[in-house]
Parts: sequence; C-alpha cells; structure tokens
Amino acid sequence: MCNMRDQYGKVFGLNFASTNSLVVGDLAMLQEILISRFSAFPNHPKIPVEEKPMDSAINNLRDNHWRVVRNTLSPAFSSKKMKQMNPLIKDCCDQLLQNVEEQRSKGTVLQFKSLYGSYSMDVIASTFFGLKVNSQKNPNDPFVKNAKKCFEGSFFSIRLLAVFLLPWLGPVFDLLDIGIFDKEVKVFFHSVTSKVVKARQNGEGRLDMLQLMLNAHKTELEGEKGKQDDDEDDEDEMVTLNDETAPSIQKQPFTIDAIMANSMMFFLAGYETTNACLCFSSYLLATHPEMQERLIEEVDKFCPSEESVCYEVFSKMEYLDAFVRESLRIYPPVATADRRCDNTTTVNNYKIGKGTNIMIPIYAIHHDPDVWDNPEEFRPERFSKENLPNIHPAAWLPFGVGPRKCLGLRLALMEIKFALIRMLQKYRFETCEETEIPPVLSKKTGFICPPNGIKLQVKPRKC
Repeated sequence: MCNMRDQYGKVFGLNFASTNSLVVGDLAMLQEILISRFSAFPNHPKIPVEEKPMDSAINNLRDNHWRVVRNTLSPAFSSKKMKQMNPLIKDCCDQLLQNVEEQRSKGTVLQFKSLYGSYSMDVIASTFFGLKVNSQKNPNDPFVKNAKKCFEGSFFSIRLLAVFLLPWLGPVFDLLDIGIFDKEVKVFFHSVTSKVVKARQNGEGRLDMLQLMLNAHKTELEGEKGKQDDDEDDEDEMVTLNDETAPSIQKQPFTIDAIMANSMMFFLAGYETTNACLCFSSYLLATHPEMQERLIEEVDKFCPSEESVCYEVFSKMEYLDAFVRESLRIYPPVATADRRCDNTTTVNNYKIGKGTNIMIPIYAIHHDPDVWDNPEEFRPERFSKENLPNIHPAAWLPFGVGPRKCLGLRLALMEIKFALIRMLQKYRFETCEETEIPPVLSKKTGFICPPNGIKLQVKPRKC
C-alpha cells in the first residue's frame, strides 16, 4: 500500500473481484468516515458465506444487531473488569517465565514467536474458555490442537479467498454446507463452551471473560437494575440504538453458539496480534539498549516485585505506554481495515456510492512521512504525555478508532504490558547471531508478523 500511495495519492479507487473499493489514507477523510459520519459507514463488508455459528460473532454483525451486542459486551471489557483479570494473566505470565528460564538455562537461542504464542494462547484459553492449559509444554492438548486448526483455517483459507474472488460461490458453499472453519473444530469449541456455560449456570464460579460476558448479558436483560455497578468508562463504549427493532434484539439471551462464536472471534483477533506485538517489542528492546535501560528503571520504580504488577499500575508507567504505542505504530498488528458505505454520501468532495467498500491502509498511514516525522525511526517520545494531544485521531490505528474500534483493546494491552514488565523484572533482551535485523515481515494473511519468528537471547538481571 505504501507504493500505491506514492503512485496514486492518499485516496484512490480499486476494483477487486467486481467490487468497488475506495482506499482512504487521508486523515481528515478517515476521521469523517470512522467517527463523524459513522452512521453512513457502520458496518464491515459482508463476508459472502453465511457460516453458522460464526455469523453470531460481533465482527460479523450489522446495524442494530451489532449495536445491541456491542453494548451488551462492552461492560465486560471495562477498566474495572480488567482489574479483575490480574490473577489469570499473572498465572499465564508465571508459566511464560518458567518456559523462558527452562530454555535459557539450556543455552539455546530463544524463539519468541513460539514462547509468546504459547503465552497468548494460554491467556485466551483461561479468560475466554475457562481452561488452564500450558500450550508450550502440552502441544497435543485438545484445546491447543483445535485452536491452531481454528486459526490456520480461518479467513486465510483457500475457501474464503475463493468466495471473495468468485462471490457467486458463497450461496453454493452455503447450500453444500461448506464453511470457512473446519467442522470438527466448531464441534469441539461448541462442546467446550457448552460444558463451561452449563457449569456456570449450576453455580460453578470463576472470574474470567466468559463469566463477565454472561454477567453483562444478564445485566442487559435486567435493565436498569443492573446499571448501578457500571464502570465510569462504560458510557464511552456504548453506541446508540436507532430503530424499533432494537428492543426485540436486546431481549434475546446469548445462546451457546453466540458465546462460542465471540470467544473464537476474540481468539482469532487476539492470538497472532498479541504474539506479534510482544515479539516486535522484545526485538526493539534488544536493538535499542538505551531505551531498554530506561524502561527497566521505570519497571523497578513502579513494579519492584512480581506481586506489584497489576492493571492499576499501568496508567502510571508513561514510558512503557509510549514504548508499546510506538511499537504498534512501527509494526501494527494488521495491514489494513475496512468499512462499507451503506448510504451514498459525500466526504471531503468525494462522492461515495452505496455499497462501496472503504479500505484503510493502516501500515501505510503509520509509515507516512506526511503524518509522522522520520516514520521508519523508532521513537517512543512521539507518544509522550506532552505530545499525545498533537497526534491526529486517525493517525494511530492498531485497534481502529470510533464506535467500531477493537472491543478487546484493554485486554490486549494488559496482556502485552504484563508480559513485558515480568520479563524485564528478570531479564535483559539481547540480539544474537540468529537475530534478523531488521526482521522479515509477512503481510500475506492480513496480519503483520515475522514469518521466521524473533530469535533473541536473554541475560538474567540478577544472578
């Protein structure tokens, strides 16, 4: 997209698989599309396959159905609820550090794509499915095996590519019951979700995202009675319901299928993205030792012990926040995002017809010299407390912006910061002969990731 921007400008049209798309890299125009004129661009382009139960996942929902589910789930991802996730994330970090130490003590070079991938999977298994797995040591665990199949067979599959290139295949696939996901994978996750939900309904309690989703929907059904425990930041996440169909949708309870679909969606959205951010952040620490020392100083100041690492302290760690934000700018989790124009409208003198897909070139925007001074240079100071007000709302898009921004961004940042703090409490990252400098990037799947992984060594801070 960077090359196309240089050739065609920041706004240009594309025709892909008989579908008109408008690539928008202009920040003022994006602010209109994603925020100010959201009512004209409320949905993602529709996937040509109606696959159940994944059509119940929030990213696949449209209009008021999406609004209701978004409002139902938002309280489960509030700051207050994230604080309650501390014990679960801590347990997964404990396992991560144990895996790192076991490999380091053998004198082997560490492949962080594998280590952080296992950590990310353990977090998702624990928070969204109520399961405790050690995916690094137990690769044949049924959850681990099916989770990897789920990821490998998702929207990168030949089947999905086929229906995008040949949309008329969508109804044929529906008729033949050919989905994007492997049937055995869906059966497995449906079984896991069903068992856990029934156990919760029978009084078996566990504080995790699955339980918070159930609680949030119960509160939504109860109406005003449940509002008293809302978090202060919940209101910012709510979206307006705008027609008479909303009440009937709102009173429909979450089915097992809907809970499973959303849990799988958060896995697909969070596994590779969190893994990649941790890999790239570790690489950047190893290649910028002076920044690593500054971050270690901040870690020692605010987190002098393992027990002191928690969600509440993250807001005090300004350099950590700036470092992670700049890492996500240089290496955003996804290369592009999209929207669909539902009503013909004019934005900044561009007439956009109904049905036009909007393509948002996130990577190109993050590396645009008109937006960022020396964009290839890693400078956490860009996101200092003093400079944050100067950053355009549409200039930094790793989690999107506006009502359709990533619902799980707080959990993702918590998972990333928790792991980095715990690692820096014990180790320093260093490059080695096997370290790729700079790392090779792959964008083939839509995610920006290091296909060869990130190989580093770590040195204990204290003997």
